[in-house]
Amino acid sequence: RFLLGLYSEVDDGIVYYSFDRDKHVCDTNKRAGTIFIGMDFNVDPMTAVIFQSLNNEWHVIDEVFLRNSDTYKMCHELIRKGYGGGQVIPDSTARNRKTSGKSDINILKENGFNVVATHNPFVRDRTNNLNRLFEADRIKISPKAKKLINDLERVSWKDGKLDQKTDPLLTHISDCLGYGMWK
Repeated sequence: RFLLGLYSEVDDGIVYYSFDRDKHVCDTNKRAGTIFIGMDFNVDPMTAVIFQSLNNEWHVIDEVFLRNSDTYKMCHELIRKGYGGGQVIPDSTARNRKTSGKSDINILKENGFNVVATHNPFVRDRTNNLNRLFEADRIKISPKAKKLINDLERVSWKDGKLDQKTDPLLTHISDCLGYGMWK
């Protein structure tokens, strides 16, 4: 609990301690089969992680990280990248109605996506699950998922919570992976 004579909280530190860039980042490509999309609904950033299942592993094939955005723009970008019709596993706040008068779920459905109903797991459960899957070497990530890789290496605990104050752009895209892997 003490480092160089300075007090440090017990739970401060890197969140995704089982992630290893050398082990988990490798070439993964889109192939025939179901496309899954973990999604986090924020205006800045709005994020998505695109993945597929292969041989009891999860292969992250792409990501979308949009600044100052909305669900309509996210749908457009996912369709433009060839992921239209995918199975979206959203942050459970997607059920809320927004200023558009529609929920994010309705917007996704109107744009041809299949939405999987979810309830957000507790943060500790979600992060522990990701660490378990990394430890078992069941997640592979494309090198083009640069924002996700950065998140996995930099997201930390602060006072028992995910640190979203040091860098407000962190945590969102790794949340997407967490929602997808939890479901």
